Amino acid sequence: MKDQVKNQKEKKGSNVPVVISKELAQQFTEDARENLKNVNDNFYRVSIRGGRYSVNGDLIGDKGIEFEAIILKEVPVNVYYEQGYSQEETSSPSCWSMGGLKPDELSSQKQSQSCVSCKMNRFGSQIGQKGEKRKGKACHNTRRLVLKVIDVEMPVLMSIPPTSIKSFNHYLRLLTSNSPSLPVSSVKTVFGFDSSVEYPKLNFKQGNILTLQEYSTIKKYKNSDEVISTLNAYASQDDYNKEEENGNKES
Repeated sequence: MKDQVKNQKEKKGSNVPVVISKELAQQFTEDARENLKNVNDNFYRVSIRGGRYSVNGDLIGDKGIEFEAIILKEVPVNVYYEQGYSQEETSSPSCWSMGGLKPDELSSQKQSQSCVSCKMNRFGSQIGQKGEKRKGKACHNTRRLVLKVIDVEMPVLMSIPPTSIKSFNHYLRLLTSNSPSLPVSSVKTVFGFDSSVEYPKLNFKQGNILTLQEYSTIKKYKNSDEVISTLNAYASQDDYNKEEENGNKES
């Protein structure tokens, strides 16, 4: 049986050794990567509650006021709650979109076939807790980032509030207009807060540029399975930031 291999590692829920051929074992190993394609719980999230940056309950960077990270991936995400958002409620959004073009197939109550034509994605559609009309959108337009934060092993997911998207877009334009142009993953981005407003509004500054060796490592890491699965994690209440609701308006 020299052409056979035996897997004797005991796993939780299964401790039966498997005896298969080397050829089949190799094929299994390659195809088993699909097992984790949609398993996306091996990451942390950045919280901005209270106007402080924290990960897994701990303040990061300069006492939570400012921190540095490398932006690995970014994508627009739209989040809508049929019954309105509640911090006490732990359910998933009624409708959400990864990419901001059309509702995700797993949305329980799709509001439209297209985000562009959706009435909940228009300014003035937001309703306050007392039933009053607001200037903002009922559907929160956020920007989801996957970060590499210093001293944090796993990828870190962060949702930029609607009020901060304009600042983030401006930051991306500055990097692109640089000579030479700088990919967002080629620099350390400094995340801070705009102290001139009451709600948490983020700002972004360019930090140090990565070395060739650092950038080569990041380019490989940003396309890894764990980063991609983090980017595609299901929308949750963490993609909806209650504290900046009053600032969710057209600017």
